[in-house]
Amino acid sequence: MIWRASHIRWIVFGLAVLFSLPWPGAPFVGLYLWGSPYLMLNALLSGKSLGWLNLIGLAALGIIFVKTRWICRFACPAGVVCDLGSKWGRKKRGSWKFPVNKYLVLFSFGIALLGFPLLMVLDPFNLFFMAFEGIRTGMGAAALIKLSGLLFLFLFSLIFPHTWCASVCPLGGMQLLAGDLRKVNRRAINNPANRDGRRLFLAGLSGALAGVILLKGWPRRRMAPIRPPFALEDGEMNAACIRCGSCSAACPTNIITQSLDFQHPQRLLTPVVGFKDSYCLPTCNDCGNVCPSGAIQKFAVREKKNHVMGIARIDLERCYLNEGRECNQCRHYCEFDAIEMKAGSFSPRLPRVIEEVCVGCGACQVVCPPQVITIIPQFR
Repeated sequence: MIWRASHIRWIVFGLAVLFSLPWPGAPFVGLYLWGSPYLMLNALLSGKSLGWLNLIGLAALGIIFVKTRWICRFACPAGVVCDLGSKWGRKKRGSWKFPVNKYLVLFSFGIALLGFPLLMVLDPFNLFFMAFEGIRTGMGAAALIKLSGLLFLFLFSLIFPHTWCASVCPLGGMQLLAGDLRKVNRRAINNPANRDGRRLFLAGLSGALAGVILLKGWPRRRMAPIRPPFALEDGEMNAACIRCGSCSAACPTNIITQSLDFQHPQRLLTPVVGFKDSYCLPTCNDCGNVCPSGAIQKFAVREKKNHVMGIARIDLERCYLNEGRECNQCRHYCEFDAIEMKAGSFSPRLPRVIEEVCVGCGACQVVCPPQVITIIPQFR
């Protein structure tokens, strides 16, 4: 049997489906996202530290400098979906006169350099992974919104066959730029008659200028929702998060969900934390390990005691102890010793939150029998 590019693509497609499903073992969920050099470079330019899994993206980056559009030919699962749409839509003979992929890449790198990797959400690996959110966390509004991305690629390819991969996809544009860098010489780059070179330069410059505008105009202090530990500040989180859902799929206690706050659309589908049924385990750092964009920074378990997700607030009027009933659940389950029992001059011993120690893990809120404890998010 002669192995062709199409055979390999279908094998990669099957593996991508497997890595999109909620198998036991957090590191394997969304593993192929780390293979996108476009995601990797955006994350690095916006300030993320390099981790071991980034070696996959670095290897892919090295390959595309040698083999132009190697990822498109062999390793892009979303490309299979686009090809199906293009095959069924050939009779429509749609066309796209102006390729924007190279300019889109340089524009995205320009704004990422100043901390706003907004266009990572368009990465085809990410669009494919997001489509399986309903299987990982249950079908709901967030899952339907994420599924619409892959459906858009299919419909777009149906109307404009082969246009997304050839002219729009930022990962494809990055591969073309890598090929250009390999082929072109300095004289061609500096040639005043090289209009394409000037356009690419202007695309990168406009991205940097857009990043400056965002940097100056982005609101810095607002009451944010509770975020996963070591998540970026609210504004930066909204920009850096690619809405892939890896963190929620990896969370062993299922406290991470996607925001559906339509009153703040900039937060839509970004990870938020709720302590309805469980809390953030002091021994867990899965969300930081699986985040491919740097929206949640990689961290060691021992560092969690120094990171504040929120502050516990206790309604003492409704506390069992204030009613003469025995209870010490909040203090007993607090693994950070952030709750003490303190008696006043004319009052019984009541729980008090030591704010300098509390990290907002949510354990006290979950175990409180009368449910009088709430975790309040910090100003970010």
